[in-house]
Amino acid sequence: MTSGDDGPVRHPGDDPGRPPSRRFGGWTLAALGPAALTAALIPARSDIDLSSVLLLFLLTVLLAAAVGGLGPALTAAVLSFALINWFFTPPLHTWQVEHLDNVLALFVFLAVGGIVSWYGTTAGRRRVEAARAQAGTDLRNALLAAVSHDLRTPLASIKASATSLLADDVVWSPEDVREFSTTIAEETDRLTALVANLLDMSRLTTGALPVRHVEVGVDELVLSAVASLGDRAPDEALDLAVSEDLPTVTTDPSLVERAIANVVGNALAWSPPGHLVRVEATATGRHVELRVLDDGPGIAPGDRDRVFLPFQRHGDRSQGAGVGLGLAVARGLLTAVGATVEVEDRPGGGTTMLLRLPCDEAGR
Repeated sequence: MTSGDDGPVRHPGDDPGRPPSRRFGGWTLAALGPAALTAALIPARSDIDLSSVLLLFLLTVLLAAAVGGLGPALTAAVLSFALINWFFTPPLHTWQVEHLDNVLALFVFLAVGGIVSWYGTTAGRRRVEAARAQAGTDLRNALLAAVSHDLRTPLASIKASATSLLADDVVWSPEDVREFSTTIAEETDRLTALVANLLDMSRLTTGALPVRHVEVGVDELVLSAVASLGDRAPDEALDLAVSEDLPTVTTDPSLVERAIANVVGNALAWSPPGHLVRVEATATGRHVELRVLDDGPGIAPGDRDRVFLPFQRHGDRSQGAGVGLGLAVARGLLTAVGATVEVEDRPGGGTTMLLRLPCDEAGR
């Protein structure tokens, strides 16, 4: 959960490497698990010895550690310690313990629960860090493979046009100057988009992407996303059918705008000349569904998950295809705010990208 621009709200002991849903599940298990187990065991406490009770509660502690991390596990251990003492250790319903061996068993339980939880959480954190390190290595390797063409090409075009303009031995016509200037502007925009996607993918890979939630209209998100594409999204190439009357969404506008821009930009790149890219939106219960439709070559069913992986291109066209990060970044940004994107079947050919944004059902 988030609050304004302050970032995610975390409890002490939370593992920041775990998704919010896992942390919430861990705290829920820590609070309810020992209580539910106590209610289940009380009717049978005359038939079960203390060691078995301790093992069952230890299992609850380990489950809290596996799901939520160290904080929920320690909470479950302390709560279990108190419940075992009150309900299962003679004399019942007092904090006194009649036998010394029971005192020892209770404190051994607390110590074992804490130690095992700490080791389990540390191991989980190391696995997350190792996975992130490997992902970072994969990203760097793929980037090095892509730099040779996808980043050098716009730089070479900018260099050639600028050098031509600065040449003293040639008098260029106004049309030539305008053409060189247009090339510099277009290739700079292309290079800027590539670098932005690389930075976004780096932040997504390392988990360093801040998220804030504010209420915003979907029509505003679409218009801002299209505007950010500049000359790559001319008015005559787009058909926008996004009503102002749609329910608002509570999300991070900057992240969702970049995701929409990447999806629309991808559709424009693959759409044949003279064909419109249509962007339409509808409200369906708890979501606003945003569809981006193009008349391009389409995506085979077997490639529909692969196109969202970094450095993947579909088809055989290379012009304007970039390093293959646009859709991967779009999915990562949308996932970060609790939204989704997928390829939807489109009768008659072409591609439909379906974005689902959780909405405020009350609307505006």
